[in-house]
Amino acid sequence: MALPIRLGTGAAVVATGAIALISTAMQDDHPISDPLTALAIYAALWWLGIVRPAVWLSPGELVVRNPLRTHRIARDNVVSARARSRGVAIIRRDGRRCTAVGLWKPRIAQERAASLITNWAQTPPSSNQGEAPESSYPETQESPTRRRVVDILAAAGLAVALTIPALLLAWPHNPQWLWAVAGLIVVIAIVPFGITRQAKDALRRDH
Repeated sequence: MALPIRLGTGAAVVATGAIALISTAMQDDHPISDPLTALAIYAALWWLGIVRPAVWLSPGELVVRNPLRTHRIARDNVVSARARSRGVAIIRRDGRRCTAVGLWKPRIAQERAASLITNWAQTPPSSNQGEAPESSYPETQESPTRRRVVDILAAAGLAVALTIPALLLAWPHNPQWLWAVAGLIVVIAIVPFGITRQAKDALRRDH
């Protein structure tokens, strides 16, 4: 997953947890431990579904880290890769199945990641030093500082957009117009994230 998604959803989980605990503590008929189970589930889903899945290429092996298991596949055991509905399927010579859940992306991104893995597997190690599928798309040169700022803004926007509904639910007595204002804030907050993803997708399609 992209860095803004990891940071934004992580911040949203933390903020939502704080809101839930404060809201519960303000109620006399509910112990503060009530939301802990749900918070633990959200944190586990965030870690297993967003943070942990990843894929690396090295000169000698392909590492696929899925939510519950890590696969280390020797280069000579990789035949090719194909885009699938749940990620990118790695075709191995020994016939064993492996799907890279960390590459669960829009179809065009999956196909290009699969193409990179296939080219890596079919290219002699001496002429390919290994690249990460996450950075497999030709991109224009961008200042690291600018990229960091854009990622932070996108993550902050996503975090705000995901946290506002929890805030409104924790404050049950509110005027109806507040939901419309909150919806507008969500749209404004998520714009940096949307612009970031749109720009990257457009760049990938152009190449």
